Amino acid sequence: MASLLPPAARRIGRALARWVTTASLVAAGIAAVGAPQPWPWVGIVAMVLGVVSGMLQHRISRHERGVAETLIEELEVDRLEARTIQDLYGSLLSSLPVGVVAVQAGQAVYANPAAVEVLGERVTQAGAPMPGAVREVIDGAVAGRSSSARFSQGLPRRVMEVAARPVGEGLVLLHLSDITERSRIDRMRQDFVIAASHELKTPVAAIRAAAETVLMALEEDHDVVASFSGRILDNAVRMSRTVSDLLDLSRLESGILPFEACDLAEVVGEVVERFLTARPSIEWDAEPTPVMGSPSYLALACRNLLENAVHHTPDDGLIRVTIGAADGEAIVVVTDNGTGIPSDELPRIFERFYRVDEARSRATGGTGLGLAIVKHVADLHDGRIEVESRLGRGSTFRFRIPVRPPP
Repeated sequence: MASLLPPAARRIGRALARWVTTASLVAAGIAAVGAPQPWPWVGIVAMVLGVVSGMLQHRISRHERGVAETLIEELEVDRLEARTIQDLYGSLLSSLPVGVVAVQAGQAVYANPAAVEVLGERVTQAGAPMPGAVREVIDGAVAGRSSSARFSQGLPRRVMEVAARPVGEGLVLLHLSDITERSRIDRMRQDFVIAASHELKTPVAAIRAAAETVLMALEEDHDVVASFSGRILDNAVRMSRTVSDLLDLSRLESGILPFEACDLAEVVGEVVERFLTARPSIEWDAEPTPVMGSPSYLALACRNLLENAVHHTPDDGLIRVTIGAADGEAIVVVTDNGTGIPSDELPRIFERFYRVDEARSRATGGTGLGLAIVKHVADLHDGRIEVESRLGRGSTFRFRIPVRPPP
């Protein structure tokens, strides 16, 4: 462990060895010539040892002080410097959010609090158990190569990454990181890529098949050409909407939205007006509701809520939209008496590409991303989205964000 000591501590050790050796030789010489009082040198050695160990409890004589005063002062300064550096190193290592372990001869000789939390209180005790992955990277480092591995432990499961590197003189330094959240995000991205690829693969295959059919029937059957041309258009529109929603999600996940003061009632009112041309039965009621936010993405969230209601409510059904404020929150409520959602499906409806009724959603042009976008918009506005629904009775969605405080 000599390599772990700060320079001041090493100077103390060298000075101590030098002076102890000198004192021993002088004391031996005095004894050889029959000098009656070799004890001053013995006293000086004891005093030096006391200074270095921090246990100097006695006053020394004038004679001893004259011989060793300079040495004592130098050693005391070095001891204090070493202690200060040691405390600084200890504070720095203890405050690190990652685990740091020093291993020598296969035994952990130091572990900071973050490492103790992962490996247990006994980590520095002889024979303390360690996960197999940790032992493997230690063995690799002892062999002279840096290595890393992952392992999981605890309930709920935590995914840890451990890396080891040799740092000389048989010493191995371990670095432990909690990558649970990173692993979760990586899995989400993988799932997202798989789901997006699947969603785009279906319309692409349909467009290809329809285009090949059109080419074969172009000169012989105009009805077939018209039918399959319609399919091409429908699938192209579906792909376009999926790509558009994916781009919206990507922008939302960047977390960079231009916020400004706006009236939520005006933002939602413009969205509702566009729906009224195709669905005049929609009822709505609004009162001025000032908020700080992104008008374009607030409008996008409300548009997706309304589209969801329209897709799952028959033409003669009821859809109602209200905008107002209560308890410091701006609230958009979209209620319908459509097909409703089974209770066991409710926890998942805000997931990407999740559909309660996949066949119906595809038939109505849904991409499976609308409600996921609504949730992202709410999150970025420090708000939330709530839903109540009963199968066959309809659904109520509440979009809540903070109101803008008065100037």
